[in-house]
Amino acid sequence: MESRTTKLRALVVGGGVVAAVAVGLAVGAAWILYTQTISLLTENLRERLLSISITQAANIDAKALQELQIEEDWVKPEWREVVSDLKKAKDQNESIVFMYIFRKKSSDPLQMEFVADAESINPYANTDDNPRNDVDANGDGLVEADGADKLQWPGQDYPEAVDIPEAYEAYNGPLTAAELYEDSYGQVLTGYAPITDSEGRVVAILATDIKAGDFFTVTRQTLYPFLIFIGVLTLIIAILSITLIFIWDRRAVMLAKLSLALEAANKQQESLLHFISHEVKGYLTKSEAAFAGILEGDFGDVTDTLRAAAGAELIDTRKGVATVMEILSASDMQKGTVDYTMGTFDLAATVREELAALAKVAEDRSVRIEASLPANECNIVGDKKKVAEHLIRNLIDNAIKYSPKGSVHVSLERKRNWARFMVKDTGVGLTADDKKMLFTEGGKGKDSLKVNVDSTGYGLYIAKQIADAHKGKIWAESEGRGKGSMFIVELPTGV
Repeated sequence: MESRTTKLRALVVGGGVVAAVAVGLAVGAAWILYTQTISLLTENLRERLLSISITQAANIDAKALQELQIEEDWVKPEWREVVSDLKKAKDQNESIVFMYIFRKKSSDPLQMEFVADAESINPYANTDDNPRNDVDANGDGLVEADGADKLQWPGQDYPEAVDIPEAYEAYNGPLTAAELYEDSYGQVLTGYAPITDSEGRVVAILATDIKAGDFFTVTRQTLYPFLIFIGVLTLIIAILSITLIFIWDRRAVMLAKLSLALEAANKQQESLLHFISHEVKGYLTKSEAAFAGILEGDFGDVTDTLRAAAGAELIDTRKGVATVMEILSASDMQKGTVDYTMGTFDLAATVREELAALAKVAEDRSVRIEASLPANECNIVGDKKKVAEHLIRNLIDNAIKYSPKGSVHVSLERKRNWARFMVKDTGVGLTADDKKMLFTEGGKGKDSLKVNVDSTGYGLYIAKQIADAHKGKIWAESEGRGKGSMFIVELPTGV
């Protein structure tokens, strides 16, 4: 009973573990989906940035850049042309915060210099005395001439480039910065594209800074539904788990009470069965002794009629005693209260003894018994009395009873560490349905009572318990109804 409750509680715990695993899998799947979405969005952002940079780099006149070498060149028409092109491209895309051109210095290719940017149509607009010229490049409402709103002129040094490897790698082809970075515009990602002359030589690099704030907003908007989904899913699974645990716990308590009640009822039933069986056995035993006494002359001379009646009643009484003993044995085996007296004995000699005891029964039924037994000993370790009575005698007796006419062949052979005992008859045979019922408690073949009215259905059940207790095997074979059957028992020799 306690083990059943333990199993139910184990199921409850197992259900909780399964629920936790389900939540974990859901969270893992959602997180993988989210990271994949972020990866796709990031890749799309980079591709978009490269497309803008490459397109604009192709629109820049390389010859115009050659005219912009020193600070004073900002007054040249080429300056206004280049800056206007950059400004136009920047204003067409609101996510672009800065667009500029730089190149390697002719005097030192390891250093970079500015060529132009989108806001510096007048490089001095933020440093002159006319506030109407001021340029708020980052759109924060403040004009910081030496900060975020610093304007460029041709040839101005770009010392920060030495810390940007992509600025130099861009001479080999377009690319984006490996990481986002923070500046006065917020979170920014930079794309680079080379500007080439008519002969394909790289004369400068166009850089485009695109703000990633919108990108983070999109990613957060993507993340929140996942978090809500995970939260709701976790809540649902938690509620279901708690409900199931509660139901199973209540069920465990209820089943525990029912199990206790059934166990008590079974014990009462078993006690009643034993009491009745023992009482019946007692009466039958007394009757058996009385009838035997009449036949043996203990009560003086009796008439032939009384002798015949006493003989018939003695046979029926002994059948009744055998039936009661079978029921008691089956009940004891079911409870596991059977004691075994194990020892070494000769199975071949035991088979011969049982054959001799059943010879008169076979003769009365006109059944011929044939035996193939080894000349040498076939020793096994077991309970001789139980093996003899419930395996050997029971199987031979059944073969005689279920073979109205014909023969029974009994054989014994030793194969390696096993002794195989076989009883083959030419009797009524077994159907597939009959085989399913064999060896079960109270199990009988469909038409068994038509052949053997004394069948209790416990004989083969007890035989199987005895075989199992000896770590052996028992089974039946038959080709079908009317084709006879064969029962095989294998027992380990152990010696």
